[in-house]
Amino acid sequence: MAATTSTRPQTSGLDHLEPYLLAPSSLTPSALRERADLITAEIDAAGGAEAMLAASGGEPVALRGNFLYDAWLVRWAPGDATDLHAHTIGFRTVTVLGGTLNETVASEHGLDETELTTGEQLAARPGHTHRLVAGGAGAVSLLLSSPPALSPGK
Repeated sequence: MAATTSTRPQTSGLDHLEPYLLAPSSLTPSALRERADLITAEIDAAGGAEAMLAASGGEPVALRGNFLYDAWLVRWAPGDATDLHAHTIGFRTVTVLGGTLNETVASEHGLDETELTTGEQLAARPGHTHRLVAGGAGAVSLLLSSPPALSPGK
C-alpha cells in the first residue's frame, strides 16, 4: 500500500497566534480602577493596610501578579519621592489608602501640582510625565500596573 502525502505543510500550531498573544496586554485605566476598588475592600476586610505592612516589616506587599496586571501595597515615609519620569507603556493606577501624595505633572503647558488624599486615585497612561512625593505624615498607597511592573517602583 502506497503512503499518502499531504499537500498541506506541517505547522507547529504556533504560526497563527492571535495578535494579543504576541504583545503585552494592558487593562484600561477604568479596569484598573475597578480592580483597585475591589482590592481596597479586600485590604480593609483583612484588617487594613497598616496591619498588612506591619506583617511584612514595612516592605512592599505583592497583592496580585498575573500576565495582565500586578498590585502592590506600599508605605511611603515622609518626603519619599519618585524621580520625574514618563510612563512609556501600559497604565498605572495609584490609590492613596492613608496620608497624602503630592503629584507634579509636567506637560508642554508647564507644571501642575495636585495633592492626593486618602481615597483619591490617579491614573497614568503612556506619555504621562510626573513625580510623586509623600506628604509630611507619609502615605500608604495601592499601585496597580498593566502590563505588570513586577516591582512597586513607587
